Amino acid sequence: MAAKKRILLKLTGEAFLSTQNHSLNPLHLNTIIDQIKDLSTRLQFGIVVGGGNFFRGKEHGKKMGLCQPVAHQIGILATLMNGMIIKDLLEQQTLKASLFTAITCPEIATSISQQALDYALEAGHIIIFAGGTGNPFFSTDTTAILRGLQMNVQEVWKASHIDGVYTADPRTHKTAQRLSDLTFKYALDHQLKIMDATAFTLAAENKQTVRVFSIFTDNALIHAANNKEFGSTIHV
Repeated sequence: MAAKKRILLKLTGEAFLSTQNHSLNPLHLNTIIDQIKDLSTRLQFGIVVGGGNFFRGKEHGKKMGLCQPVAHQIGILATLMNGMIIKDLLEQQTLKASLFTAITCPEIATSISQQALDYALEAGHIIIFAGGTGNPFFSTDTTAILRGLQMNVQEVWKASHIDGVYTADPRTHKTAQRLSDLTFKYALDHQLKIMDATAFTLAAENKQTVRVFSIFTDNALIHAANNKEFGSTIHV
């Protein structure tokens, strides 16, 4: 049997929310779980989950008057809650899943080590990464590239509310154009904000291909798996 293609899915915390009132709602998340199950015969997923549905370090920390390191650490804890949610929903669909964390929390998740990660991958588990890098000031985009490299994935999929990479923020610039294919150098030179510069640099140095698409498109993961033109591709 051929080895499965490995994908690192960077999933926005917004996927946990209702599009109507932004409260926690499992409906959309369950459609994502169903797609992962459908694709699990040919793809092996790692998932880095954001925590913005609970707490955004920069945004909510500033509103609360918190110092930046503390705000980031709270955001890190939010990703652990989302990781627990995803693991439970995957297991309810009879999918094997392992939750790894970059912060020590043995009652809930396994501390990240390459040996434990390799063992879980060999066992065919879907890997869920929580806790970011374990340090403040690093985004979940950077975490996704890092964990993708540890898993030796073919692609990192950044699945958020944006359907690709644009020349400018399409929410504020009506003339922004979507780019279907671009290099990391172009993204850095033009200061495109779809991912932070640290993530771009780490991906470029390690020749890690990144796909960017909207997780709110119907059957987004199915489209990403079957159509190379879906979303935007960033490469060296």
